[in-house]
Amino acid sequence: MSANAQNKSRLFTLLSRHAAALGYVFRVVLPVILRTGRRPVIFSRSTGMGDIICTLPAVKLLRERHPGAFFIYNCHRDFEEVPRLAGVADRVTTLALIGPVGHWYRFLLGGFYHFAHGDDTPGKVAAEPMVAEFCRQFNLPVTDEHPRLAASPAAREKVRTLLAQKKLDPAALVLLHPGPSWTVKEWPRENWAQLVAALREHGFTSIAQLGVGRYMTFGRIPVATIPGAVSLVDELSIDDCLAVMAQAKLFIGIDSGLLHLATTTRTPAVGLWGSTSPQFFYAAAFRADFLVAQVECGGCEHQKPRWHWFTGCPYDIRCMKAIPAPEVLPVCLNALAKSLKK
Repeated sequence: MSANAQNKSRLFTLLSRHAAALGYVFRVVLPVILRTGRRPVIFSRSTGMGDIICTLPAVKLLRERHPGAFFIYNCHRDFEEVPRLAGVADRVTTLALIGPVGHWYRFLLGGFYHFAHGDDTPGKVAAEPMVAEFCRQFNLPVTDEHPRLAASPAAREKVRTLLAQKKLDPAALVLLHPGPSWTVKEWPRENWAQLVAALREHGFTSIAQLGVGRYMTFGRIPVATIPGAVSLVDELSIDDCLAVMAQAKLFIGIDSGLLHLATTTRTPAVGLWGSTSPQFFYAAAFRADFLVAQVECGGCEHQKPRWHWFTGCPYDIRCMKAIPAPEVLPVCLNALAKSLKK
């Protein structure tokens, strides 16, 4: 591409972003000012569901700096239910690039808080759990614990009916989330099948698979049901997932938003980790039953550059393949034994 073409492309991008920001101001910001007489406060985190959940402790504290303000949370449209369920925003918006609003039109805002994770920031990598990092970013009292979230009464009733229809016993319910996600995060399907078969042999037959068939980055993805599990894929909203997790005795999953969601209900969880490192996302108490692949290249997400996310792992994702099902089974059984005693 010639220098002239590059300059035209940059100019077009700049004008497009400016137009989108100006449109947001006219659609959202100015109507709030005219209706309430106050400048709105905007919180922003536009990546995955888990990241949004991790902002919530900081958001709740930041709200105290702006008593009586109108609060807006801007996030990816797939996860706009999260700030609503948390009760932290008067309105949720889904502008893809809201940074220009905070940069060019900050004079119209009572506050603009964009949550920046270390791994996303040039020259930095994660150094502590994401919840703590987001608190520290705005000089707030630091905690590393996820917030508690509760499902709505409607979601609890829907899940109660659904579990009965699927013949799943909430008194011994085990939930799985194998993905879909970035390939470098996924545990081999044959390992999932082995684990489910072993759990069933130990008497745990109420096993359900959660998830969706559309990923925020990849679009539609076919999701095969793990043999021996009942598929709830694409049947549950985020609110519904909260309700079913609150019923479950154990959640088993890869690094994903649903694992973060399990934390908010304090559901016991076994997490499977390779390219990412749980100490940068979860408090120590919750990750006690996580299994982390013991390979030299483990935790590669937190190194830079990390181009394998887009081009493919040069080591054939050996980290996730290094966690055998027979090692996961006793951890699950021990967690279930403790959970069933409660």
